[in-house]
Amino acid sequence: MNKTPAHLTTAGLIICGLSHAMAGEPPHINSPILGTIQQTTLTIPGTAFGMPGPDSSLVVAGGDTSFVIPSSAPIISSWTDTEIVVTIDDRARSGNVRIRTVDGTSNAARVEVYAYDWFDIPPTYGTNASPLSIATGADGQVWVNQEFHLEFQHLDPAAGIVEGLAIPKPPDPGPFATTLFSDRRTQMSTLGEDIIVDPQGRVWFTQGGGYLYGGVNPNHSRIVCYDPNNAEYRVYNMPGDWNEIIGIAWDETRERMWVAQGGLEKGPKLASFDPEAIPWDNHFDFSQSLDYQVCDFGEPWEDCYQVYDLPETSFQPAHLLVDHRGLIWYTAYWGNAIGVLHPETGRVIEYPLPEPIGQGDPVWIVGSGPWQIVRAPNNGDIVFCEFFDSTIGRFNIARTLDPDCRTLINNDTENPCIDEWVIPDVDLKNETVHSIAFDPDGRLWYTIHTVKGFAGDASLGFITPDWKHIVRLPPMKDFPANADASGAGVAVDPTTGDVYFCEFWRHRIGRLQRVE
Repeated sequence: MNKTPAHLTTAGLIICGLSHAMAGEPPHINSPILGTIQQTTLTIPGTAFGMPGPDSSLVVAGGDTSFVIPSSAPIISSWTDTEIVVTIDDRARSGNVRIRTVDGTSNAARVEVYAYDWFDIPPTYGTNASPLSIATGADGQVWVNQEFHLEFQHLDPAAGIVEGLAIPKPPDPGPFATTLFSDRRTQMSTLGEDIIVDPQGRVWFTQGGGYLYGGVNPNHSRIVCYDPNNAEYRVYNMPGDWNEIIGIAWDETRERMWVAQGGLEKGPKLASFDPEAIPWDNHFDFSQSLDYQVCDFGEPWEDCYQVYDLPETSFQPAHLLVDHRGLIWYTAYWGNAIGVLHPETGRVIEYPLPEPIGQGDPVWIVGSGPWQIVRAPNNGDIVFCEFFDSTIGRFNIARTLDPDCRTLINNDTENPCIDEWVIPDVDLKNETVHSIAFDPDGRLWYTIHTVKGFAGDASLGFITPDWKHIVRLPPMKDFPANADASGAGVAVDPTTGDVYFCEFWRHRIGRLQRVE
């Protein structure tokens, strides 16, 4: 499907047509669902709203109550024939809205109202870390991994305080490398791209070392396991060097951890290991080779790291997903593709993505930048975001083996097995879609990231459970902060549905709670 912002009805869409409604035409709201955040605004797009006057109003209903807001009310900041903008205060609740004019009453639109608050992350001495990836456990606890990190972060929402937790480390100078200020070894990991919580409640996060490192020092990678029940750490030191690991995924059936190794020097690889069979060492300094822990494909893998070479075109495998059949899906961040590995046979299939539409400088080198990947809860489809294209893709999992999925059509603008949705009103040069996550009701949430110093309209949004509509919430730039708004990782509390997200430039954890 071609990338086009008009594929879905959107909360910010303005239909181009006649500048004035035909006489007698009843008002119509373009989208059946709208979204907003308390203390921002609500934009209602449509047609035949007419001009404000004594016969024009909003009819709002929620629960057992309803009320009318005249078009002359102070909270109506703008009323035109095609768009109404309403100021939303902290008393607003979710409900339905209709437009009433002298010519009739419109269809109803559901308005989802969210309350926004945040939790500042305490600074870590010796670094200026920024929160990037986030996870929630079944118990509602929130965990964060950061770029340029020396610690990882824990938020207990009941306490409302973020705590930095020290990570076991080897003796100085450290296992990672950086070219910041000089080419040197360091205890700080530039890469902090993933964090997950497994079914046992253990927290796993990545330390990938320096990104795109090409210096003279070792640049190792580690995967850290933390058990909150007993505050016990286990550090798994990845064999080899310059791995630059990015994403991880827990394989519940095989009880193995899968790892994406994105280092360009060593080539694209996936690896897996059994954490109960592989030795862990919290203070290993990599002074000895761990290559003996790697087994070749086809050998027994119970007590070794099984490593799979990916096609060279799968540049920089990023995030991972284990599907219901045990297949391992990945995004190729620099490869403009997604792919799937069959662990038992070693077979890899790549699915190319259309020519990128992003306008940012990296696009000309890396493509659309497929990044986060998740499984659709209703049918298992593979859902992913294309970072630089501000696009969300959905691969039809029933066509996994269809050869037609491996070739683009229509002048390389479409993969016949992938539907794509561009985020509404996106700035394709300065805004990117960073991460995605499903909530318990089936909405797919996405975050909008911005380049540093760009005071844009970064926020969040969601695709409805039926995948018929996409909503972009109002910008978060006007909330108190010491830096520009920017969304990175996103996770949803599986019980409450609260949405937690990393505010990369503001160094804090944001939260959205639906107000019913």
